[in-house]
Amino acid sequence: MQASVLSDVRNQFPKINSMEEAEFHMKLLEKEKDPASKAYYAAMLFMKAKYVKFPLSKYNYFKKGKAALDQLIQENKENVEIRYLRFVFQNELPDFLNYHNNIEEDFSTIIKGMEKSDLNKEFKHKILKNMLLVKNITKNQTTQIKLLSTEI
Repeated sequence: MQASVLSDVRNQFPKINSMEEAEFHMKLLEKEKDPASKAYYAAMLFMKAKYVKFPLSKYNYFKKGKAALDQLIQENKENVEIRYLRFVFQNELPDFLNYHNNIEEDFSTIIKGMEKSDLNKEFKHKILKNMLLVKNITKNQTTQIKLLSTEI
């Protein structure tokens, strides 16, 4: 069951378009114990923050997602997929949340670890393609991602 739940969420991310979708995926993920599933659970907290109406609720979901994702990275420092999730959110979240300190570190870990990662080739390409879509990507990062895409 675990692999299909995780692959379903991987296929949907980052195209979660509502609070209901985020909650649906959280329900699927809540019993999963592997780091990647826990990371997507944290990502769904960020997605809920995006769609909830009340500012305090937005901030609380953000804080929970941030704490969970940062803890998972502390426990799985070289995990490319978890770093990718944080990279996406740190590039997309508003500056006033002050959650953008790890962008370069995450980018570097992803670029250095992608080839030797045990993720399948198709999913590696999806990650790199999604990274190209973040709003604050630099020209240098874009060049490195495109180069890496040709090497995988």
